[in-house]
Amino acid sequence: MSKATVTALVTGGARRIGRAIVEDLAAHGFAVAIHCNRSRSEADALAAEIIAGGGRAAVVAADLTDMDVIDDLIGEAQAALGPLSLLVNNASLFEDDSVLDFDWRAWDRHFAVHVKAPALLAQNFARALPAGREGLIVNMIDQRVWRPTPRY
Repeated sequence: MSKATVTALVTGGARRIGRAIVEDLAAHGFAVAIHCNRSRSEADALAAEIIAGGGRAAVVAADLTDMDVIDDLIGEAQAALGPLSLLVNNASLFEDDSVLDFDWRAWDRHFAVHVKAPALLAQNFARALPAGREGLIVNMIDQRVWRPTPRY
């Protein structure tokens, strides 16, 4: 796959590691759809920087706890930039809780963002690939899986 033809969607692409991934992809000539939820201003600024530098970028906003919007996210990215070749499931959710005070609503939010959304996005991404075209999916995982932080 030539990087000249690669268009990527990076979930959680406006801040922290996601932003670094977006910046690196754009620096290497990839068109990048930057997903955000609550970081719209950061995503818009990042897209503007990429475009000002001669790259291609678009912002797609969605709350990944809302399963009804997952189907639309791949389509929105493709409408803005063309067929996707790369999906980076990077979005994450951090809420301060412990075994003593978390509730089922928090559990459902975490499960939606960290498990359901990546699985459904991967499925929709694969279904949207043009016939004969290969795609890549990268699923990020937080270091806290291996090195838990108290109270998270």
